[in-house]
Amino acid sequence: QFGSSRAPSRPPPCSDASLSTEMASSLVLLVPLLGYMPLAAGTTDSCTKMDLDFIVLEGDPLMAQIEDDIRQDLSVVGINVNTRFLEKAAFNTAMQQGDFSLCFTETWGPPYDPQSFATGWFRPDNEAHYPAMQQMEPPMTIQKMEALVTEVLSEETPLARQNKWTEILQEMHRQAISNPMWSRRVPAIWNRRLSGYLPGPQQYDYPMHTFSAQTGSKTITVAPGAQTGLFVTTGPMDPHSYRPNEFFISNWIYEGLVHYGHNGVIHPALATSWTIADTQGGGQRYRFALRAGVTFHDGTPFNCAAVKMNFDHVLHPPLNHNWYHGWYHLALHTVNWGCDGEVFVVDLDAPYYPFLQELSLIRPLRMLSPESFIDGPGTDITTRNSCPTKWNNDEGFLAPPPDFTPEVKCAGVRSSHG
Repeated sequence: QFGSSRAPSRPPPCSDASLSTEMASSLVLLVPLLGYMPLAAGTTDSCTKMDLDFIVLEGDPLMAQIEDDIRQDLSVVGINVNTRFLEKAAFNTAMQQGDFSLCFTETWGPPYDPQSFATGWFRPDNEAHYPAMQQMEPPMTIQKMEALVTEVLSEETPLARQNKWTEILQEMHRQAISNPMWSRRVPAIWNRRLSGYLPGPQQYDYPMHTFSAQTGSKTITVAPGAQTGLFVTTGPMDPHSYRPNEFFISNWIYEGLVHYGHNGVIHPALATSWTIADTQGGGQRYRFALRAGVTFHDGTPFNCAAVKMNFDHVLHPPLNHNWYHGWYHLALHTVNWGCDGEVFVVDLDAPYYPFLQELSLIRPLRMLSPESFIDGPGTDITTRNSCPTKWNNDEGFLAPPPDFTPEVKCAGVRSSHG
């Protein structure tokens, strides 16, 4: 994706040349460009040259090659592109602070796209979309776009849902906030003595248990692709937070109630089945029958109380705000949860079609053993929450969003047993 945060005013470029048909087609057919793109070229008496700041992740040869093509094509229509190649931390900071005119970013792939990825656009200090969308042209605004995204997530009719997503994505492309360019997959390469491996259906899902060693040692050495390139470290490995925890290892340790399968099919995991019913208030109720005879890696029995405890910690306000886990709307729509025997019951305040899909995400609602919480099964959700201590402010409280009183304290976890 291409991004634009510091969009200059839009005078016409100083050339009667236009972007080539080949470039226009490749922008549409090849990946996503997030951000500002100038108007088509034309002849005018009041032309003004433009200078654009293009940030690119250092060390990615494909991005560098495409950046070179874009820079040369834009120069034809009087636009000068100043490119900065940045290492990962500096690149993320520039994206989050809006310190760019153009940048590459990428969607998250299934099961996040489009719903969870789109709700992430509206989280401050997250990725490039938020600062870029501050430049949207009237009558569209970032607030109106957020309302459109929120509305489509409660649309239960597939055809109407598709039409609404089409409207949203076309508007993002028209505004030049996000323009598709190319797609890519993480390749898997293995020794010929191994067989049976089938790549996982979501990003950083490496189902190593599917491997079979036909000959030789049963020990397999893995060189995994990681969030920052080649694998360096696992990170803290608690299931309820994010970077620098590595997705693929979190996926090996922790399970959720459901599993995301190929072609978007939702499969049973720690829940064996579920039912959905409308409620009188206009919401929905999910009832999950839990798998019996399961234990955590530390020997603690898995049961409904353990599921409730994980939900209690992850969704405790303000952790359900978009500053934290509310970047996906499962956290916003989930209003009540509890146990009916060994059936886990969840109430939503409105129909929310991605609910099961988002339960399958690698984090934050994967199950941690109650004994792994900082004080065991009795850990207080307010004063000793499982959120990582790095989220606390200088006063020792979870940094509160606006209109929230500081009261939650993050204590982290004492072990990583899924």
